[in-house]
Amino acid sequence: MNWEKTTIKLRFNNEKYKKGYIIRTFNNIVEEPTEEQLQTFIDGLLLLSDGDTFSTATILTRGKYVG
Repeated sequence: MNWEKTTIKLRFNNEKYKKGYIIRTFNNIVEEPTEEQLQTFIDGLLLLSDGDTFSTATILTRGKYVG
């Protein structure tokens, strides 16, 4: 099976958002992200945010059958 897509959904909390949180979606950053890679990515996003706090992460990988 060949890699087709990896989707990472990150939820950030902040009272400035209408629902109190926002979910940001990132596609095809890395095929199989490690916990360390994910934490480094989240830390970078938090540095660029305006007071957000990290809540949850969801990782979805999809493969493409080539046969």
